[in-house]
Amino acid sequence: MRTFVFVACLGLLAGPSYPQVAATRHNFEFGAAGIFPVNGYQTASYSAGPGWRAGYELRIFKHLGAEGGFTAGWPVGTDTCNRFGCVYSRQTLKLLDYGLRGVVPLAAGRVELSIGLGGGYVWHQYGYSGTFGTNQALFQYSGKAAFALDRQRRVRLSFTVRTWRDLGRLTQQWVSATGGVIVGLGNLP
Repeated sequence: MRTFVFVACLGLLAGPSYPQVAATRHNFEFGAAGIFPVNGYQTASYSAGPGWRAGYELRIFKHLGAEGGFTAGWPVGTDTCNRFGCVYSRQTLKLLDYGLRGVVPLAAGRVELSIGLGGGYVWHQYGYSGTFGTNQALFQYSGKAAFALDRQRRVRLSFTVRTWRDLGRLTQQWVSATGGVIVGLGNLP
């Protein structure tokens, strides 16, 4: 009986163990990205370029979150070509994403795999008259893998592949690959 009382008291004093730590409610993400034109006549004269991404996820439930983010990139565009060669320049591309993300925690929550689906918007350097074409609403979907760096799972490394495209006749499709850091605050109840 004494052993049972001692173990019970020790268990109460220990507090929650790490596998019992809840998922973080507010997740802020920042990372470096690569922007790639995939398909569509508006992206035909562009090649890959560097970029960055910042995002926020509000974890509504353990397996569902609402997210929003902003990606800025500088793909290389072909301006003009003549008999002496072509002129290339960096163009500014801004992509907004928002939607829902389904999350599957693995390895006691230290690894998270997720897929996202939602809307987006693209802003081109010259707006409605630019070489990219017009600014427009897009459809976006993504896949993400995040790996915890600490026992509380507040800091995670992530790798995300996100695709933006228009619906209907394909005029532009962009893919970004992002490696970043996620910092989580607050816990789900």
